[in-house]
Amino acid sequence: MLFRAYDLTIDSDIDLQLPAAKGKADIVLKEAQFTLPKLYQTLIYRKGVRAQFGENESSIFLHWPELANFKMTDGKVLEYEKLTDDEDVFRLFALSEALGMVLFQRNLFLLHGSAVQVGAKATVFIGRPGAGKSTTLSAFAQQEHAILSDDLTAIWFDAAGQPFVLPGFPQVKIWESAVDNLGFDKNLLQPAFEGHNKFLYQQPLSVFPTALVPLHQIIILQRPYSQKVGKLKLIESPIELFRHFPLPPRLLRGAALQRHFEDCIRLIKAVNILKMRRPRNFNLLKKWVKQQVTSAEE
Repeated sequence: MLFRAYDLTIDSDIDLQLPAAKGKADIVLKEAQFTLPKLYQTLIYRKGVRAQFGENESSIFLHWPELANFKMTDGKVLEYEKLTDDEDVFRLFALSEALGMVLFQRNLFLLHGSAVQVGAKATVFIGRPGAGKSTTLSAFAQQEHAILSDDLTAIWFDAAGQPFVLPGFPQVKIWESAVDNLGFDKNLLQPAFEGHNKFLYQQPLSVFPTALVPLHQIIILQRPYSQKVGKLKLIESPIELFRHFPLPPRLLRGAALQRHFEDCIRLIKAVNILKMRRPRNFNLLKKWVKQQVTSAEE
């Protein structure tokens, strides 16, 4: 089966429940047997399970105890060993950090953040856990702005150094409080399989863009009363954006670290990176979204 995500065609032997695709595959996702190398603990948690990471000369590996093993090779092959019978949970793990590692191997710049298209351009929201990235994205989605990615954002640079966001897939995981306060119909939502009070909102494919979206800005969400606001300085960008790398930091060394540093500089030269306070409540969030839309369209 062929699916489309991050402007790539994925040939998968399982149903990823993503937009369908045609043509030649860029990535092959398939079941296989393989031996895990020495593993290291990461700071990545999903469904309360801590991921372990390993690598050898040709591949990188991700181990989720009792859930799945993944092997990523050359940015083209994603192999898996399924350790759970829950198809929905397994799909969640396959489409998160495992796919992210394939994107990393393809030299894309990755952020642990959410992205939305406003007008003709993209805004990316990053921040520490609990900063409100998905809730902010949900507020934009409720006003029919296109979801580009939730949790994992991939950025590509053209020959002139201009950044573009690759559309991931048109869905967002929403906390129950956001569902109730932003006006979503809970009867139309699915469980998000994250082990929390979250729901999965699937945006209509008619809204989802089929081409790369020029990046307009990156917003680092701060606490409502934070004094750390304003435009990021050039010298601050590598350190700040490094904090929001979504994969094991051990990957960023040698040539990969140099590329990541250079991409950080490209980003801040091309777009504004802003620290902004998140709204204190849902009513203020709705007003803030309208202000951001007006600003982006000017």
